[in-house]
Amino acid sequence: MISQTAHFPGVTPERLYAAFLTAADHAAMTGNGTAQVTFEHPDGTPTDTPAAGDRLLAFGSPNPDGTISYRLTATLLDLVSSERIVMSWRTAAWEAATSPAEADPQGTSIVVLHFVANPAGAEIRLDQSGVPGFTVHLPDTGEHGPLEAIVNTHWNLLYWEPMRRLFGRTDGTAA
Repeated sequence: MISQTAHFPGVTPERLYAAFLTAADHAAMTGNGTAQVTFEHPDGTPTDTPAAGDRLLAFGSPNPDGTISYRLTATLLDLVSSERIVMSWRTAAWEAATSPAEADPQGTSIVVLHFVANPAGAEIRLDQSGVPGFTVHLPDTGEHGPLEAIVNTHWNLLYWEPMRRLFGRTDGTAA
């Protein structure tokens, strides 16, 4: 189980929640801010107003043929406006097992994000269950180790730190 709390001074829970569910904001607040993000209905049509049952596709980059490959896929399982997002979630790292017998091509984890006000602004409380512990090697970063440990680290590197840079202004708007 991965459990983390990330603090965002000067930002409201409502703003953080909305940013997670807006493709442009989600792209701006993750990684280096340039990867493509899309929300889509189960039939594959894009949506600007995601709802439970829709998919989040994030960390997208173009292939030579013009299609987009996404490194994160999630299905939105439950949404409580400005309070909670529950997702079935996996990254491309699931496919990077060093032992093919351990690979879990269909496996997902469950991510629960709670958006909570605090005296300085807001915080996101993350609980993620079901991340396998098998060893992976990520060729693009050179990381090697248990998938759960790498995912635990990636929340900070790919979400919390970029979000703190984006929401660095005290009025809760993107800098």
